[in-house]
Amino acid sequence: MKNTYYEQIDETVYETELNNGLKLFVIPKTGFQKTFVTYTTQFGSLDSKFKPHGSEDYVTVPDGVAHFLEHKLFENEEEDLFTAFAEDNAQVNAFTSFDRTSYLFSATDNVESNIKRLLTMVETPYFTEASVNKEKGIIAEEIKMYQEQPGYKLMFNT
Repeated sequence: MKNTYYEQIDETVYETELNNGLKLFVIPKTGFQKTFVTYTTQFGSLDSKFKPHGSEDYVTVPDGVAHFLEHKLFENEEEDLFTAFAEDNAQVNAFTSFDRTSYLFSATDNVESNIKRLLTMVETPYFTEASVNKEKGIIAEEIKMYQEQPGYKLMFNT
């Protein structure tokens, strides 16, 4: 495991790459009670193609797939994932930016079980035709909401 010490902020970042290509970073914080975990992929709202792990060929997808997946990965056939995280003392969320999508949680305990839940959530998606169609409407409404915000208009019109 590689470690890098940042003297200005007195922190060490530990880094390694797992066999599946996932990069793992750990930043211990002395005196903190809460643990923060993020699972971030370099696939955001501007991306419309990607190369699957172990493949030489790109796959092209429609615009908006990153944001769509951000929402869909919280669905599970067996349980409501928001409730499951909450019952395990964790707060969960996600966001999509132009170049990445992040799934995250914070917790004061049960960190290992919440990490396993987060990994399972992201790596084993669950889709049904009905839930996909429902989500299309939800995201369309969310986009309309963003388009009405002054900051959004300012950024995209300048």
